[in-house]
Amino acid sequence: MSLPATRTAMVLSGGGAYGAFGVGVLKTLFAGRSPATDYSPIAPEIFTGTSVGAFNASLMTAQPCSCLDAAMQLEDIWLNRVAERLGECGNAIFRIRGNVSDLFDTGCLRHPLTLATRFADDSIALGGYALARTANFLASSNEPLEDRIMALVNIGNFVDSTPYESLLRALIDEAQIRQSSRVLRVIATNWVRGKAQHFSNSDFHDGRGIRAVVASTAIPGVFPPVRIDHEIYVDGGVVENTPLSAAIEAGGENLHVIYLDPRPGVTRLRGEPNTIDTMLRVYYIMLATKISEDIESARWINAGLDALRNFREDQEVPDAALRNFTRVAGTLLKEGKKRIYKRLVIHRYFPETALGGNLGMLDFSIDAIANMIAEGERVALLHDCKHNGCVL
Repeated sequence: MSLPATRTAMVLSGGGAYGAFGVGVLKTLFAGRSPATDYSPIAPEIFTGTSVGAFNASLMTAQPCSCLDAAMQLEDIWLNRVAERLGECGNAIFRIRGNVSDLFDTGCLRHPLTLATRFADDSIALGGYALARTANFLASSNEPLEDRIMALVNIGNFVDSTPYESLLRALIDEAQIRQSSRVLRVIATNWVRGKAQHFSNSDFHDGRGIRAVVASTAIPGVFPPVRIDHEIYVDGGVVENTPLSAAIEAGGENLHVIYLDPRPGVTRLRGEPNTIDTMLRVYYIMLATKISEDIESARWINAGLDALRNFREDQEVPDAALRNFTRVAGTLLKEGKKRIYKRLVIHRYFPETALGGNLGMLDFSIDAIANMIAEGERVALLHDCKHNGCVL
């Protein structure tokens, strides 16, 4: 089947609650309010997403309406289904088991039956956790004491992600995604093999696609891994936080990449950083390095194609251009498959400020969500290709 002359793709990266930033960017692009699209609305045929990007991409694909209408519905979901509002009992994504503050939360106290059910479920879950860890501690008597003590701690047992799974089942119609004309790629990480797994439209049946979205957002050590077809999967951000290659493999040529983490230079560097500051900065630098590699690969593709065209026109080809093409071809060609490379255009959208505090990606309060959506709109409205390092 021949592909359209140009295919537009949205590449949505991971970042927890920061996914609301992506909603603001989507709305602006689809309304034709951004210089990135010459102030013309776009209707992407391809959506790829990792972690919360998989959540947004799946909901965009599941909507049979226009992209702008789908983005408006996505905003409504974030504000009215995902966000935690004053007077309500938590958010729709996760909650902390055994959280005593629930007993003093007026929103939770309005739902005594829910509170009692949570207390009973948490007692069973945490009791089982304590028994299992104690048994492991006693059974590992031949190991060093410090190792046995460290093995007692698992934050994931204190996090309940069932609200998120319930939300996905309520929002996602797998049949609509299977039948959608929009191409979807959800990226998760195979926890045993350490490789990215791309789930597509055809995987959305019998709850399999929903489990793939849950897996793509399962932050290791915080949310439990997900088993699909006898394999164990976790957050796709472990190996592919910005699924650019998935969009290119799906045929994307005009790509809009939404990052949720600010560039390292934007985040404030403390004079005396704490452990969380240090770990997050390492994380941001690692992501920025991988992003730079992906973007440079795209530049090599364009330079290599230019070299081939010049060669066919019997013009002199600089050694650097040939080297770029050879390097890209050797890296990206897959054995046994024929691939057609076309010039790529990549527009990039970054938060210009740190979207929240150290744990801002877990802040689902209504004010934080609204502010992040507004920041996404602002960034898209003022998009500057030179400043963002777009590939044109």
